[in-house]
Amino acid sequence: MAPRRHGATGERDSEDTQGCCVPGECLRPREPVRIEDAIRMLCNNDTCTAGRYMHRECFEQWEAGVLAYLKSCGRARSWSERQRYQNLWTKKGYDLAFKACGCRCGRGHLKKDVDWSPPGTAIRVDDEKKKRRRPKSGRTPSAIDARSRAFSYSSSGSCSPPSASSEPSTSPIHALPNPLTPKRNSKFETFVSDRIRAGAGANGIFSRRLDFSTFNLLPKYKVNSYQIKIEDEGNHGNDDTRLFILSTLAGQHKPRVSCAICEETLHVFDRYPLVDGTFFLSPRQHTSSAVEVVVDSRTQFLTCVCMGCLERSEPERTIRCRFCGQKWDGSSLVLGTMYSYDIFMATPCCSDRLKCNSCYKTLLHPHQRLNYSDYSHPVTCPHCRVHDTHFVKPLTYCFTKRVYPLFQQWP
Repeated sequence: MAPRRHGATGERDSEDTQGCCVPGECLRPREPVRIEDAIRMLCNNDTCTAGRYMHRECFEQWEAGVLAYLKSCGRARSWSERQRYQNLWTKKGYDLAFKACGCRCGRGHLKKDVDWSPPGTAIRVDDEKKKRRRPKSGRTPSAIDARSRAFSYSSSGSCSPPSASSEPSTSPIHALPNPLTPKRNSKFETFVSDRIRAGAGANGIFSRRLDFSTFNLLPKYKVNSYQIKIEDEGNHGNDDTRLFILSTLAGQHKPRVSCAICEETLHVFDRYPLVDGTFFLSPRQHTSSAVEVVVDSRTQFLTCVCMGCLERSEPERTIRCRFCGQKWDGSSLVLGTMYSYDIFMATPCCSDRLKCNSCYKTLLHPHQRLNYSDYSHPVTCPHCRVHDTHFVKPLTYCFTKRVYPLFQQWP
């Protein structure tokens, strides 16, 4: 007997060798998608060849990221977590969130096929209804368990990460011992594992961090939760900073970013620490890879600096002021999170960094100091009355990698 077919594409119910069509990294890359335990997706690109099925675990992670994006969209900001989950695959929610649903084919957007059911589902549902009619049922029906897993974003944020044996780590270094996971059963290991499991806002395009080996670059005294951002601060892990970064980059389809100094490509991870470095917002676009955002009605640029350049781990990563020769040092910054001001301009070292961008006269006395974030705010020059972010200047103007400073005139 020929197998039954579902949908216009004619996929076979009994077929169990489909590839996972999740746009990001598959959590089970070595396992084919079994139709009986899969989520069927629709792409609005008629010529899409990326596949139609996702592993259930991959879909739950990817869906959580789409929900995180939906949280930042229009009227969905006022919805509860439950409302966002219920509305996501309806016209009301999908019209707002479709930009975060890009297909791997690059020409269409994915949507869950809510009308499709895996083969045998109807039989299982009938069995569950019979069980519910029985008095004093001792177990929760499996269908309810499956729904709980699908709704994991509302309770814990995402599904648990895969074991190391099922998927290779995305961190570049593997051979060195992992300082963030010390002896077995230690309190810190339990703390890190719990935070990973409870993370939320993952988007399918972002990497899943399975170990912390890249942080072996740091001195041992810096390998702690004070120097490396690990814990979410919001309810259920819905930290505003993390959701802002992930939703911004998801909207631009950017699972990787570039360092503003060395231009090294860095993976963005779905949970803290978000990057092997740190993000910051600047009113100036220091590099072409910086992403434009609007924060508090001000245009800013989301920029990244890698851990190596922050720590100056190699001589070629060291940058100096062009005027006084002082080295810029970012080793005190917390890794894996985001600063709301320009970290390069937060500690001006000489009077040349304090000049107006219009008339080039000094705005502050060299001994007068502002708060770190104040240097990124617009001010009015007392000489020419031009209102601008005068203390934020191009990196190439302020810094050099040469050993001796170049005494360049401004302008």
